[in-house]
Amino acid sequence: MILTTTIIMLSVSFVAITVYTFYTIKYRKGEGSVNFRREDYPAVSILEPVRNIDDDIEKNMESLFLLDYPHFEILFGVDKTDDPVVEIIEKLRDRYPEVICRIIVTGHSNTENPKVFKLAIMESVAVGELFWICDSNVRVETDTLQLLVNEYLTHKSKIIFSPVRSTGSGSFGSIVENAYFNHFLSGSVIAAWKLFKKQIVVGKSMLVEKETLGHFGGFSYFKDYLAEDYMMGETYTESKFPVTSNCTWVTNFSRYTSLKDFYSRMERWAKLRYNLKFHFYLLEILLNPIALAIIFAMVMRGTKGLIVLGGSLLLKIFLEFANFIYLNPGDRKKLRVILLLPFAILVKDLILFAVYFVPFFGNTVNWRGGEISIGKKTLISFSQESLLYHGA
Repeated sequence: MILTTTIIMLSVSFVAITVYTFYTIKYRKGEGSVNFRREDYPAVSILEPVRNIDDDIEKNMESLFLLDYPHFEILFGVDKTDDPVVEIIEKLRDRYPEVICRIIVTGHSNTENPKVFKLAIMESVAVGELFWICDSNVRVETDTLQLLVNEYLTHKSKIIFSPVRSTGSGSFGSIVENAYFNHFLSGSVIAAWKLFKKQIVVGKSMLVEKETLGHFGGFSYFKDYLAEDYMMGETYTESKFPVTSNCTWVTNFSRYTSLKDFYSRMERWAKLRYNLKFHFYLLEILLNPIALAIIFAMVMRGTKGLIVLGGSLLLKIFLEFANFIYLNPGDRKKLRVILLLPFAILVKDLILFAVYFVPFFGNTVNWRGGEISIGKKTLISFSQESLLYHGA
């Protein structure tokens, strides 16, 4: 009975992650699009909230200055003028004087989502018809913006989502994190889009129409949600505004991430998913075949358990290697990364297994030095101690 149940659960698990692998490989080059005349492209304001220095941040930001697009401006939102990232922005602005670039000093909010707080201030001074929100640890190609706007012009979309590939592995933690982004995150999101027409939006790159955003009162409408990107996708869909994607990828760079950093991020994201879609979150355990096989091996304590565990490890590593080869060309030439990847996959799945149970025992996360509570749909509230810590 235990063996039969385990085989059924593992079969479901491997079917799901095989689908993830298939979709990441199938759509790794996007879906293509029809180009328009350059004079038909609307002006775009690129909004990039920044704080301190991320991995490879200068090259990431420089990729925005190199975009092949007729009308755009870049707005960088910073907390304060003495942030070390300001010096890098000013250097890029001097290097590319032909590109309109502004540094917007926004301050920092202690009582709402700080990213949305920054975006709302940048929105008030941006001149473009479209807003492109792009995170500072993301790098883009010269044609990325044009491809996104092609999707907007073709389908009159109000939000265009970009899937995320991740690369740059230096530390062992970054190998773990990049494997997570490329397989579990991007695979599950693309599968949700293609199989179930579920428009899940991940906010590392979003193209948003200014006029439709104004229908809700601007970015500030989402200031009380920690998962503002997901809630934007949900809100637009419920309001019958089209949310689409042509699988124009952006590249996340993770070079020096530690396992502690990865665990903290996974813990926070698990609590977000738990409070967004509780019933779907319960099923996530079925997406971790290594964890299921370990549980079975511990229960059986014999040859059968070891055979199931060994077979599950080999198949999972094979699928993630296939994903790695097609989705992470930046790292697939690094022998050290290739040798460490099997161990990174195992560690990643063990961390995800441990993190899975965390949301059942608490709804608070540490966030920028303070503690916040997450409610339904990730509505946030700050503890009194956190407000005092921040001086609110």
